[in-house]
Amino acid sequence: MIKRKNRDVKFIIYQSLYIFVISVLALKGANLDLTEVVSKEKVVEKSYTDSLRILIDSLIARGIVPEIKFDTSQKFTNPEELRKKLAEAQQQLIVLKSNNPSLTVAQTSPNIQINQQTEKEKTPEEKKEEKIEDDKKQDLEFRISQSFTQYTSNSVSNPGNTAIEIYGSDGSLIASVPPGGSRSFELGGQSSLTFKRGSVSKTVSTKENSKPKITMQRLVPAGEEVSIRSLQSTVGYRVTLTDDFPGQLDVKFSGPVTVKQAGPLVYDVTLNFLTSKSAFDNYTENREAPFSVSFQINVKDKIATQHNVSQSGVFQFGEW
Repeated sequence: MIKRKNRDVKFIIYQSLYIFVISVLALKGANLDLTEVVSKEKVVEKSYTDSLRILIDSLIARGIVPEIKFDTSQKFTNPEELRKKLAEAQQQLIVLKSNNPSLTVAQTSPNIQINQQTEKEKTPEEKKEEKIEDDKKQDLEFRISQSFTQYTSNSVSNPGNTAIEIYGSDGSLIASVPPGGSRSFELGGQSSLTFKRGSVSKTVSTKENSKPKITMQRLVPAGEEVSIRSLQSTVGYRVTLTDDFPGQLDVKFSGPVTVKQAGPLVYDVTLNFLTSKSAFDNYTENREAPFSVSFQINVKDKIATQHNVSQSGVFQFGEW
């Protein structure tokens, strides 16, 4: 079958060369007198399968090459007209070659070769390298979207197909996150975290947990002309706390005061010291006005125990 196809291709190429030679001779003005050298009765007709035509039709049907049409019934007596047609055919061949670089014609032998590249099965090594690259991409995307803070609870999600191990700056294993799962873990003072997924690892810095802040606003006057009864009838101080993780705070007030929470981290403080005139006289006996009474607020972070802050407030009065 291969031998027969080669003969088919040779026949077509030789026929094309023959037409080309005849065209050149016609352009040069040669007198061509073709007489019958073999009687039609003695000619042996040869039937064959045009494999090249089938190939070209297939390429045209798939849109790989443009369709090229030749009208063999036309006869040219004008050399200029023939030259124009040959130039058009040559241009179409150039377009055919540029659109299908895998189609090559050997100059030494009239064989047409088609080089078709097919996707081969990936080797285990290539699949492993591809998986590592995918893990690197998932790992990078995961780290970029995460931030981790010291002395608080942090949460990690693992959308990948491999478990993630989390190590502290001291090298200890903090948590392992299963594929497709999530895990919460509490950090101490680790300055950095290292994430490992398979053979891929990356280290990121942690954020510091800021200390809570206390702001106190006095809402009542102070001095020896101030009545203690007026002080105890209204809010004397408004205390506001500021912290990144208020749920971790332990807040305590001490002193002769009544405290009411006015918001998530807002407290109203009212003096609750001397409730009668006799109690006032006993307290002020042998004392000089103005009289001062203080209270204190203490705020402690339950996880960052070193974050312990406190502040005092003072009430002043001189009359009952």
